[in-house]
Amino acid sequence: MLAVACGSPSQSSHATTSPAAPTGGFLGSLGTPGCTPAATFSQNGRVETGMNSSRGSLWALFFSPVPPTAGKDVKVVWRMTGSGSFVFRVSDATEKPLPLLWGPEAHGGSTWVRPGDEVGTGFNFPHAGCWDIHIDRSTASGDLWLEVV
Repeated sequence: MLAVACGSPSQSSHATTSPAAPTGGFLGSLGTPGCTPAATFSQNGRVETGMNSSRGSLWALFFSPVPPTAGKDVKVVWRMTGSGSFVFRVSDATEKPLPLLWGPEAHGGSTWVRPGDEVGTGFNFPHAGCWDIHIDRSTASGDLWLEVV
């Protein structure tokens, strides 16, 4: 059973300041460009992927099976160190952008313990293939390469 509690979502795209700021810059990729390979996920009670490094941390928690199915709504909660607003750029293999369904919405509280600030997002990938979810903050950035079926 998965138990993740979030405070009431804020309409703001800002998250609270992280208690431990990274040295900044590109944190890295979860998976590799072109999904060769795509990000790998732990599925032991939580469908999550992430990394911690000396530069900071980037984590994603999916509330759906992975790989997600095209045409279905997908909720993802993110934790990322750094400061500033979360900005998401999502694109397919042809670099066609995909807007978020909703979010990023700051979460005020959670039982998901990973470093950084937490926000929630919604996606609906219109077709199968490899998708790049790029996350920017003013002091850090990273990518998740996601295979959609």
